[in-house]
Amino acid sequence: MKKAFAIIICLALIFSLAACGGKVQPEETEPASSEAEITAASETETVTLPSSAAEDNYTLGTLVTVNGETPFVINGLRLDGNRSAGENNGRPYATEGIRSGFFLDERISFYIDTPYSNPDSEDAKVLCLPHRSFNKYENIPFDELAEEAAFCETFTGQESEEISCFDPYVFSEEFGEGDYDVLFTYQGGIVYYIVINLTPETF
Repeated sequence: MKKAFAIIICLALIFSLAACGGKVQPEETEPASSEAEITAASETETVTLPSSAAEDNYTLGTLVTVNGETPFVINGLRLDGNRSAGENNGRPYATEGIRSGFFLDERISFYIDTPYSNPDSEDAKVLCLPHRSFNKYENIPFDELAEEAAFCETFTGQESEEISCFDPYVFSEEFGEGDYDVLFTYQGGIVYYIVINLTPETF
């Protein structure tokens, strides 16, 4: 009788322990699976970012270096306009916070802080085109870009900080308002760019 009672108690203990173990197991695995889900979710968010946000994140008035392996090195840039907000003219050379707002049909004076000077060379060019994602420039030949550009200027050097190297226009009858890419190229390859904004002049 005592043996039977002892066996019953043992079996009861075994079942109760098994039940407790069953309850503990989900509590241990739940946090692990939640962490896995969080990791997977964050990875998915990173992968599915829109291409426009990942590839076309730009700031007006910031000079961006694309390829530094060139003798056409720009240490700073200054842009002046002949009509819009003249008080913004004459800023010091900079790579950020460069004046970027102008009117269509306005003459924009370019001042470039660079040691590059080659009056007999056509290697360095400056083009202005309606804005597009930068990666879209990769497979377009330079000649095609020059044909569709609002302006294409040759940079051979600059005599003085007080004398602009060129003063182009973007004409409203051919081009509309919006953001424009100014591309600095050397031997057909883009080495720097800056995005500016052009608006119609209101009277």
